[in-house]
Amino acid sequence: MSKPAIDFYFDFISPYSYLAATQIISFEQQYEASFNWLPVNLPRLIKLSGNTPPSLIKNKALYSLRDLKRWAAYLDVPFKMIRPGTFDSRPAMRIAGALQGEQRVAFCLAIFETLWSGAVNPKDESWMAQIFEAKRLPRTWLSQQNDDFEPNTHAALKAGAFGVPTFVLHPPKGRSELFFGLDHMDFLARACHGFKP
Repeated sequence: MSKPAIDFYFDFISPYSYLAATQIISFEQQYEASFNWLPVNLPRLIKLSGNTPPSLIKNKALYSLRDLKRWAAYLDVPFKMIRPGTFDSRPAMRIAGALQGEQRVAFCLAIFETLWSGAVNPKDESWMAQIFEAKRLPRTWLSQQNDDFEPNTHAALKAGAFGVPTFVLHPPKGRSELFFGLDHMDFLARACHGFKP
């Protein structure tokens, strides 16, 4: 029986996308699913969908910070909050859009893990070069640039997304289903479990 395919829409500026990304490899193994990593322009997706960034709502921003720390502790992954608007993720997103398959996954995990663990300072203009050195990523990847994340943004919007992380499950049979947020990966898992042979 075919594996369920899952579109994973993300942006490197999203801490919840980082936390979700840390769980995907084990999720694939446990639930026999296949993820398609799709970078999107989160600020544009939020605007197009009529959503409001959490950082613009004081109480939501304060809650999100506490919630992120709880999730990081629960998942046992390093986490250091980056102030919204501190860095531009688009250069890294263009590389992610150009890479394919396992190379894209390896690059995305390297960016997420190094940024959100606090290992590099995104205020430093050389933050991405530092990640390439620290993670020993192929320098040839730096020359690969693709704006595919813009079409991905519209595809996410069409699928019903209004933020990230967003997952769209495409089961072997039946209709696709959208799941939003790290806290809905359990529901995503239950849906995938129903498609296991």
